Amino acid sequence: MTPKVSIIIVNYNHKYFPKMCVEAIERSQTDFEYEIIVVDNGSIDESLPKLRELQKEKRIQLIESKKNLGYGQANNLGVEKAKGEFVIISNPDIFVKEDTMQKLVDYLEHHSEIGLLGPRLRYYNGEIQESCRRHMTFFDLIIKRTFLKKLPRYKKRLKRYLMHDYDHKTIQEVELITGAYFVMKKDVYEEVKGFDPRFFLFMEDYDLCLKLIQKGYKIIYFPLTEAEHYHKRLSSGSVFHLLGRRVFWIHVSSALKYFWKWRHFKSHI
Repeated sequence: MTPKVSIIIVNYNHKYFPKMCVEAIERSQTDFEYEIIVVDNGSIDESLPKLRELQKEKRIQLIESKKNLGYGQANNLGVEKAKGEFVIISNPDIFVKEDTMQKLVDYLEHHSEIGLLGPRLRYYNGEIQESCRRHMTFFDLIIKRTFLKKLPRYKKRLKRYLMHDYDHKTIQEVELITGAYFVMKKDVYEEVKGFDPRFFLFMEDYDLCLKLIQKGYKIIYFPLTEAEHYHKRLSSGSVFHLLGRRVFWIHVSSALKYFWKWRHFKSHI
């Protein structure tokens, strides 16, 4: 039977998380068929042998890349192989609830104006993740990453960007949803050509959201279901610590590309 939903998971040295992610998906209660496609970006840790075992058991379809393609390009490769009408993009450290997929797909199926739908995410300690945002400037990112966020004159600006004025309990149209977990119709994903490959890591999710808005679709935060995110911020730490990390400079590079690309975008919320 042709699956209705294709779940795409990109792995790069995520240890035991991909297997646990798949196990959480398999506990889902759905009235539709689904497939799980894992794209491995050249992992060298224990995650790859575990994924090969899952493929032997025919629980997943594994695509092995000999090199790290980056987050966006690897997801695009997974979507190319997808047979479902809907695609779910999931980080390997996301653990869905039993009703997560069913509620998201049901809602999206009845709202053709939605381009991208994301659930509420919680960290393992129960804290709600700030996974929906308003469009920001490069300076907003600087405020968020530095001591400036503690200064009274910038606190209000940061809170607006992070949508602290929103209760995170009601369905809300937003401008940006982080790419940790969301669902789209496959034909819509293909219409906007998926993730822009110029972004190796970071900002590709925000770029996707703005491409959808540009096409007239809505980005919706859907807190009536949620998933757990065992998230470790790759770009966190003190300024001096960050300056010595390669991942920080990848983030800076992606941010510069993003803000140049969308320099004329006007916030609509």
